[in-house]
Order: sequence, then structure tokens, then C-alpha cells
Amino acid sequence: MVSIVCDVYNHEPYLRDCLEGLVMQKTDFLFEILIHDDASTDKSAEIIREYMNKYPSLFKPIFQKENQYSKGVGIWCEIQFPRARGRYIAICEGDDYWTDPLKLQKQVDFMEAHPDFSVCFHPVMVLNQPTGEIAPDTLKDVPSESTIYELAEYSNYIHTPSVMYRYNPMVTDKFARIGCVGVGDYLYHILYAEHGKIKKLPDYMAVYRQGVGIWTGPNSDGNDNLFKWIIACAKLSSVLDDKRAQRLLEKQIVHDKNELMSEWKYYEKQYNQVLSSKTYRIGKKILKPFNFLKRILGGK
Repeated sequence: MVSIVCDVYNHEPYLRDCLEGLVMQKTDFLFEILIHDDASTDKSAEIIREYMNKYPSLFKPIFQKENQYSKGVGIWCEIQFPRARGRYIAICEGDDYWTDPLKLQKQVDFMEAHPDFSVCFHPVMVLNQPTGEIAPDTLKDVPSESTIYELAEYSNYIHTPSVMYRYNPMVTDKFARIGCVGVGDYLYHILYAEHGKIKKLPDYMAVYRQGVGIWTGPNSDGNDNLFKWIIACAKLSSVLDDKRAQRLLEKQIVHDKNELMSEWKYYEKQYNQVLSSKTYRIGKKILKPFNFLKRILGGK
């Protein structure tokens, strides 16, 4: 009934929380766990094998020998989603975790009773990993039912570990036309919302871990992420069939472009102020003889 997509890369400190949340699910239907380890250099693969031995009927693993994401491979669209056998797809990355053993059952029950919905999600708790603080998510307040238009206009209000899709191969085919853009969840939310409404269940049933990973980790770059977001949304817009949603998304892209340009102009101004400062000019004079010596010594 459900294919759980779980992607792992160097998630050793958090992975047991994630996997415990998956295997504790109590359902009256079968589900599979499609776990993909992208050549982790820590002990993530060992932990996955440990759970495979305990639950051999649940886990369908792939262990990469070389990191595929760094090669530009779209993990979801090229590896994970094509092998899903479920009527529905749920997602939980290796650094997030589910907290309600009835999460899948509640979402499937709703989706089975409401065939006009293609996306189902719920609120999550947000764990600030560096501080250990946990609080309800701060995403935009949205009604219990929404559509592609709200999602396109107000950007992403669906946390990845909360979402469930009604599987549709047309979405997978359309995503393949976009290719790997470094942004996955929002694009899938939009593409699935082209085929039905969006339901928000009231229960908090997962934890999103903030302060780790590509988007919120210590090495993340806000402007670089915004640039990736703009590129991804532009490619998404080009494949949408719903013209109203396309216009709303393009409006959002223009807003994000202006924000990025505003940031760039601010840093450019700061940079020019440094170049024209007295301290910088004095520093250049002090370093000039050292640069001369460096040239004389062949750069050594």
C-alpha cells in the first residue's frame, strides 16, 4: 500500500531515530522501506544492515559505492520513486523521524476515503539540533484543505517527513524532464497537486531536524540555496500544465530574484566600502614587499 522513501548520507548520529519511527508503524496494510545509502563514509550502512537483519521483509536497500548526488544524479526521480510499488509514497530522510505509530494508517485512511486528494501532510515539530530546542513548526498557517494555487503562491508549507503522495507515474515522467536541480520536495508537492487537492491533518506526527544537512546545516549558504531554489522553480514552471499555477509560481520567482539581487547589491556595497577604506590601502602598502618576495621565490 505504501512505499517509504528514505535517503541516507552520513546520518549515523540520527539514523536510529529515523528507522525506529519507520518500523514502529502499525498498519492494516503492507508497506515497504526503500532505503538508499549514498556511499556514506560513517557507520550509516552498518546501522541499515542491522535493521535489515531485524526486519528483512520491510527493507529494500541500495548501497552506493560512489556518491550519486555529487554526480548530479536525481536520487528520487532516477533511483527511488521508479522502484516504488506502493499506491502511496511517504518520505522520511535519514536525519528526520516519525513520532506517531499510526501516522501511515491515518494518512492512508484519509486518502482512501477521498480520491480527489493527491497530497496529504501534517504539522511537525522542529528540532534545533545545535541547541536541542524543539518547538512546533513555524511554516505558514494553512487551512486543512488547500490546492496547487496556494502552494504556488505562498511557497513551501509542507515539511518533507510529513508528506504522502498518491502515486502517479505521470508525475515521475514530468520530473524526469526537469532533471536534478538540488530541490526535490517542493517540486513534487506542486506536480502532485496538479492531480488533486492537498489535505492537512491536525496531528503532529514527525520531527524535522534543523541545523543539519544541505539546507539548514552549518555549511549551508543562504544565497546559494536561494539561487538553486529560483532555478528549480523556473524549471518546474516550464513543465506545468495548469496555467494559473504557472503564473503564480512565476510571480514567486520574480520576488525571489529581487530578494537575491537586493542581497547582492548589499554585499557589493560592503565590498566597495572595504576597497576604498584607509585600512585597506595601508594594508596593501604593507603587503606589497611580501608579494614581491613571493614572485621572486616562484610563489613558494
